[in-house]
Amino acid sequence: MERAHYHLTERSKRILQLAAKYNQDVIEHHHLFIAACREAAGVCGELHVYLHKQLGNQFLNFMKEQDEKDKGRASQSNLSLVLEKADEKRQYYRQTLINEGHIIQSILETDSSLNDWLTEEMKEAIIDIACVPRDMVVHLGKYQSKSHIGYKNSIRRAVHADLPELKQFIKSEFGDRWIKRINHLPASGQLSVFLAEYNGEIIGFACFDVEKKGMFGPMGTSNHIRLHSVGKELLHRSLMDMADRGYAYAVIEQAGPIEFYEKACGAKLIPWF
Repeated sequence: MERAHYHLTERSKRILQLAAKYNQDVIEHHHLFIAACREAAGVCGELHVYLHKQLGNQFLNFMKEQDEKDKGRASQSNLSLVLEKADEKRQYYRQTLINEGHIIQSILETDSSLNDWLTEEMKEAIIDIACVPRDMVVHLGKYQSKSHIGYKNSIRRAVHADLPELKQFIKSEFGDRWIKRINHLPASGQLSVFLAEYNGEIIGFACFDVEKKGMFGPMGTSNHIRLHSVGKELLHRSLMDMADRGYAYAVIEQAGPIEFYEKACGAKLIPWF
C-alpha cells in the first residue's frame, strides 16, 4: 500500500479513509480535499464552515463535477504525490506525524484544478485556518497538585544553572527560533520551566508565562524519543503548576501538533472567525 511507510495522525488517517470511499483505486486531489472538509473535527471543522460560507454547497458539488471530467481518462492516484510532499513538510517542521495541515497545504500546492473555484484570498484563508500553528485554550479545572500522575520519564523544574544546557539543547534540536523566548526568563526566582531528562541529559522542555501570563509554550522534545509520552508529561506537569498558581485557563500559544493537544489535555481551538 502506497501510504504504509508514512506516519500519520489519527485525523489524517480518517481523511485518507474518507477519500478512499469516493474512489478506492484512484484517489485524486479533490477526493482528499473534500474528505478533509467532511472530517469536520478541529481545523477541518472550521475549514468546512468557512468554505460553506464562501461557496455554499458548491464546494461539495465540485467533486462530482471533477469526477465527471476524469471519466474515461487514464489516471494515476495522486495520493503518493500528496503524501510525499506532506512528509517533506513534516520533516521541515521537525514533527513526528503527518497532520491534516501538511496534507491540505500539499493539495493546494499540487492541484491546479482548485484554481477553478478557489480564489487566492480563499486559499490564503485555508492556509491560515488549517496549515499553520493555532492558539488553543484549555480549562485547568482538572489539574490539581494532588492529582496522581504516574510519570514514565524523569520530569523536574529547571533551575537557573540549567539554562546554558537548555539553550544548547534547543539550538541543536530546533534552531534559534526559541532562544529569544528563553532569554526572557527572569534572572532570579523560581522558573516556569520543566525539563525531561534521560541519563542526566535534557530530552525535552516546556515553559509557560515566558512573555505573557497564562500562556503555555514553547515546548519541545528530542526527535529521537518522541512517542514516549515525554511531551504529554511535560504538558501535564506545566498545566498542573499553572492551576496551582490560580489560573482557570491556559492559552497554548502557536500549537503545531493540534491533535496532540486536543487528546492530551482537551484543548480547544480559539476560533479563527
